[in-house]
Amino acid sequence: MMIWLNDRLVHEGSSEATLPLNDRSFLLGEGVFETILTLGAKPVALDRHIARLRHGAQSLGFSCPSNDAIAEAVTSLLQSTSDINVGRMRITLSASSTFLITHQGYTEWSEPAGLVTYPFPFNAKSPLQKIKSTSYGEYLHAFRYAKERKADDALLFNTQDLVMEASTANVIALIGGRWVTPPLSAGPLPGITRELLIEWGLLTERELLFEELQRCESVALISSLRSIQPVSEINGRKYKSSGKIEELATSYKGALAGNLNP
Repeated sequence: MMIWLNDRLVHEGSSEATLPLNDRSFLLGEGVFETILTLGAKPVALDRHIARLRHGAQSLGFSCPSNDAIAEAVTSLLQSTSDINVGRMRITLSASSTFLITHQGYTEWSEPAGLVTYPFPFNAKSPLQKIKSTSYGEYLHAFRYAKERKADDALLFNTQDLVMEASTANVIALIGGRWVTPPLSAGPLPGITRELLIEWGLLTERELLFEELQRCESVALISSLRSIQPVSEINGRKYKSSGKIEELATSYKGALAGNLNP
């Protein structure tokens, strides 16, 4: 399998495919990354992912390759792995200027997700909450907490006990006939799927209490890879399958079908 490392394609198992021991992302978690869905060797919402990558790097105080350079690297890697029909691409950029892109096959979810609540609050005011940083320890701990309890993901809260997101996705809920999601002020990562749904008028921001999730009709996870995945239960509380989730997913995928780079 080929990967892109710094300025060229290399085989992932070759002697060229190495990272320096003093790389700051490896040593300190000082880096940013993006995970992108690919369909038929084409990236979904590439410009938005590049913009978020650049914003993250600038926020942490290090440089980022030009938009054209990133796009050219992505295209080169996609062409070399064109046999992947549905893929997961990851772009990683470290503060030491290591620039890595990988592309692997991806299997989409087939069942709704089960969640458990994570007992440790996140600081919504932390600058890292708005960045997809390689300093990912808290989220990995939450994800591991969920897996140890036979769940698919963990539901996270901020220090004001407001719903924030899941450890690997944004959260949406159907309340009063409208799809709503926590505002950025509550601490969720500014997800690309979340951003698109809001722009297209399919999703509204508002603060969410856990009690509202327990009473609402439907809950779902959204992310670049998941698209829109129904939640079947939270802490054992069951949610019925809703046609509203299918309607939202159909609207989202239909809009993307006409333009993979909205």
